[in-house]
Amino acid sequence: MSKVKVSIEGHYEVQQTSYGKDYLWQPAHALIECDCGRVMDVDEHHTICPNCGTEHAALMRQVAGRHLSDDVLHPWHRDYDEWQRFKEGRGEYQEWLEQRALDLDEEAKDTA
Repeated sequence: MSKVKVSIEGHYEVQQTSYGKDYLWQPAHALIECDCGRVMDVDEHHTICPNCGTEHAALMRQVAGRHLSDDVLHPWHRDYDEWQRFKEGRGEYQEWLEQRALDLDEEAKDTA
């Protein structure tokens, strides 16, 4: 019976750049010990043991199929929410929203 020694869920790696953050998706993978004794790194695309030819796709689906939290799937939401709170606290943003609402009202009146 093959067994999972180590599993790593899919996740984003965050890299700082000169213009902000870059999020790179890293798919789930696992270190599996095959029945033949070979230990190998398996991902969604590489599931066959090179030693004996055993298919480990079902075992990999168990590793990759776990439900991921919103923080794992969308790590930028926290940064976006923080930026949104900062922006809303500034007076010029409120003025822009009010002016935009007035402009939209005028456009609606003009088309009616």
